[in-house]
Amino acid sequence: MKKNKRVRGVDFVRGFSVLMMIPVHVMMLFATVDTWKNTITGNFVQLLERGSPIFLIVMGVSFAFSKNSNKNGILKKALMIIGLGYILNFLRFIVPILFLGGFPESFVKVTGLEISNPLKMLNYFLIGDMFQLVGISLFLIGLSFNFLVKNKYVLIFITLVIMWLSKIVSGIQLGIPGVDYILTLIWGNNFDVYFPLFPWLSFVLIGLFLGLSYQENPENADKSLFKPMLYIGVVLLIIGKLLCDYNYEYHFGDYYHLGPGGTMGLMGVMLVLFWIYYRIEKLLPKNNYVSKLFFYCSKNVTPFYILQWILIYWLLAFTNFSAYGEISVLGIMLVINIGTFGLLHILNRYVFSKKTIKRKLTRTTA
Repeated sequence: MKKNKRVRGVDFVRGFSVLMMIPVHVMMLFATVDTWKNTITGNFVQLLERGSPIFLIVMGVSFAFSKNSNKNGILKKALMIIGLGYILNFLRFIVPILFLGGFPESFVKVTGLEISNPLKMLNYFLIGDMFQLVGISLFLIGLSFNFLVKNKYVLIFITLVIMWLSKIVSGIQLGIPGVDYILTLIWGNNFDVYFPLFPWLSFVLIGLFLGLSYQENPENADKSLFKPMLYIGVVLLIIGKLLCDYNYEYHFGDYYHLGPGGTMGLMGVMLVLFWIYYRIEKLLPKNNYVSKLFFYCSKNVTPFYILQWILIYWLLAFTNFSAYGEISVLGIMLVINIGTFGLLHILNRYVFSKKTIKRKLTRTTA
């Protein structure tokens, strides 16, 4: 399959979604309920939280013209991402308990996450989050990638099937521990998994469909990628809104375990917003600082995601859970941002750069 240069609009949107992680995650762990519900910051971050699926759409779009778009490359990358998910779980949940004195009592009461509760520690090590979703999604795509490339409209059918089945199969278990864990990652309805494949895989697949459409006409991204994105988004938004109006509890209910109407509506909103972000990026000067910041975050999405989560949970070990007002929360966001970008700078300058030099030397002497 022909490979193409990166699309600025895609990197712009991914960078924005990455940058919004810290405000959402800090609010989740540090803000009081009152701060969430009754402050400008809380209301704004609630909107940002609902925007997290745009990252999954971006992943699907950009994946279509990735340098690893072959079966072996996809499967290898998928397994690496899944492994990173469990490494991250260990670093953010287990390390603070073993080496940082544990989490505050208020957090332990809610989660039971302490050294005297090994079963709870194992559950948190195995918890399904974004990396598990992304890795398993890529693995499944990799198994049928050649077929999907030749039959991209099948992706629309699979996307709709996943949407409609998500609530029907939600929470199904067989009573077999190992099998039940896999089923939880696929369609669990509790918070042992935050992003089960049903329905969240549908966001990746619609992105992949759009990315493959772009591959057919890479010289005109507006026509081959962004206009279809807008049209599909508007249709899904209307249908999803009607379904949610008919039965909100079934079709939306729990944000992390959506029904078909909620999935359609949210996907529609994300696609329309994606198109709006693309139009905004086109209006900005080529070398503006906002775009540079977003592109930097897009380029460093994986280490950014890992570092910000580690810093947040390690800081939690020395502070309090769900205990801070608006001003304090804003201060914590600033601290985590400074820490994350500082560590990213160190990694890029001293760690990643050395690996790049070593790789070039190896190729030269080979």
